[in-house]
Amino acid sequence: MANIDLAERSVVLVTLDSCRYDVAASAHTPNLVKLGPLLKAESPGTYTLPAHAALFNGFLPRPVSGPLTLGENSVESIWRSAVARPSNRHAAVPFDGPTLMAHYSGKGYRVVGAGGVTFFDSSDPANGLPRLFPEFHYFGRASRAPATPEARVAERGKDLPLAHTRTLADLCLKAARFFLFVNCSSTHIPYTTPFSPLTERNRGLLRRLYQLHDFQQDASDDDLLTAEDIGVLLDMQRRALEWADTRLGDLFSRLSTRRPLVVVCADHGEEFGEGSRFGHAHPHPTVATVPLWCGVLGGG
Repeated sequence: MANIDLAERSVVLVTLDSCRYDVAASAHTPNLVKLGPLLKAESPGTYTLPAHAALFNGFLPRPVSGPLTLGENSVESIWRSAVARPSNRHAAVPFDGPTLMAHYSGKGYRVVGAGGVTFFDSSDPANGLPRLFPEFHYFGRASRAPATPEARVAERGKDLPLAHTRTLADLCLKAARFFLFVNCSSTHIPYTTPFSPLTERNRGLLRRLYQLHDFQQDASDDDLLTAEDIGVLLDMQRRALEWADTRLGDLFSRLSTRRPLVVVCADHGEEFGEGSRFGHAHPHPTVATVPLWCGVLGGG
C-alpha cells in the first residue's frame, strides 16, 4: 500500500465510552477490524472529561506495542499539538490550534460532533466539551435529569448517537472535507442496545452496579456482585460493542467514497472489582487499558 498523506484527509474520530480492552478483544467486530488490528493502548484519562480533553488536544491512547502503522506509514502519533513538549517522534498531522476541531475548522473542514453521555449534553452550560465544536448534536438523557435507578436503567434506542448514522453521514457529505467526532454511549453503563436489551436479571444487576459506582467505599457485602453476575454485565458491554460495530459499518459505508482517516478508541475502561472497586475515575489497569483501531477507509 502506498504512503498515505493524512494531513489533508477527512477524519472520523469515535470514542467507545467506558469500553474495556478485554471486552473488545472478545467481541465480534468485523467492521472495526477492517480498519486494522485491535491494539492495546493506554488512555491519558480515567473518566470522560479528562480523557476527551486530552484526545481533543491530539493525545490518543498510546499503543503499548509501539508506533502505529497506516499504509506504509509508521508514526508515533497521528496528531501532535504545537504546545506538546519537544520530541523527535514523528507525527502524521502536526497542528497549531488549541484543539483538533479548531485546527480542522481553520482549514475549512465541516466540523461536526455528536455525543451520548451527559458530559456532552450541549444544553447544560456546565459542559465545556460540546462548546469546542462549531456544530454539536446530543442524543442522550439530560445531564440534570433525576438520577434514579428507574431513569438510568432503561432501554435505549434513538438516544444512542450511532442510531443516527445516516443523519451524521449526510451532514458530512454536504462538505468537501469533514471532521466527525462521535462519542458512542452504547458501551457505557447501562449497556442497553437492541443487541443487549433489559431482562429481569440484568435490570437488577445494573441497579446494584450503579450503587457500587456511586458509593464505592460504602458498599456492603450484600451489595457485591458475584463472578457470574459480573460475567453477565461484561457480556452486555460486549454485545453493546457488537451493536456499535454494525452501526459503524453503516457509517463507514456511507463515507467510504471520501476515504477518511478513521480512529476508534475507548476514552477509558471500567473496573469490575479487580482492585476492590467498581467503575472508573480512579487508576487501575482495567480503567487505563483501552482498545484502539485506526485506518483509512478504502485503504488509501
